[in-house]
Amino acid sequence: MTTDLLDAFGRSPASAGLFLDFDGVLSDIAPEPDAAVIRPGMAELMVELSEQLGRVAVISGRPVDYLHSMVPEQIDIVGLYGLEWRSGGEHRTLREAEPYRAAVRELVDAAAASFGADVVEPKGLSLTIHYRSDPDLAPRMRDWVIEHGKRTGLDHRPAKRSYELHPPIKRDKGTALVELAEDLDPVAYVGDDLGDLPAFDGLDELATQGATTLRVAVDSAEAPPILRSRADLVVDGPAGAEALLRRILQAALSGPSTGDETGL
Repeated sequence: MTTDLLDAFGRSPASAGLFLDFDGVLSDIAPEPDAAVIRPGMAELMVELSEQLGRVAVISGRPVDYLHSMVPEQIDIVGLYGLEWRSGGEHRTLREAEPYRAAVRELVDAAAASFGADVVEPKGLSLTIHYRSDPDLAPRMRDWVIEHGKRTGLDHRPAKRSYELHPPIKRDKGTALVELAEDLDPVAYVGDDLGDLPAFDGLDELATQGATTLRVAVDSAEAPPILRSRADLVVDGPAGAEALLRRILQAALSGPSTGDETGL
């Protein structure tokens, strides 16, 4: 089944879409939020893929400002789960989200006072607080985001060893993927966390419209079991994701495989 799905990129690369999370896919998992960097060679690989496929884009919970220097300009970026984006070198934000910027600024200071500035990740239009360095903080952080979300009208959600507060706007990786993948077929998404499940939902929506889709989970000690169970393919860490991208590039360059292939 996996070979058939990858062969679809060889049959029609010009109409294919490849969408990627950043943390844990293009980067190794970092101990601190601002320490994640793109793996060596991945930027060049994405450029090669973008020259063969209809569209290659990064869809992330990170702000565009964090990613733009690491992701080549040929590659579109969707940041903050769809609240902002970079396309054609232009950085834009969703107008409906702007009124919540002041509330987020206020909560950044409040979170730093409660938990320490080193675990608070301000993102402009949203906020993440991390318990990676101290898992015992998780229950208190969960209660904190619930309480302050109700007070400010922001939505709270769990993320990778963290909690997030966002404007109450129906934007996620799934809505972003469906918008970017319009008229593309096949379409693949590669992710590693709970925030990537909506992207899998988006692929399901595209599949009902007739598109060939590939849901890829990047496995790690932190990968949620539900993500693995929903995936068509599970790869081992960012190195496995890179190997998969190279296989997709090979398929796009050479066409469908003619022999039996197993594994990555």
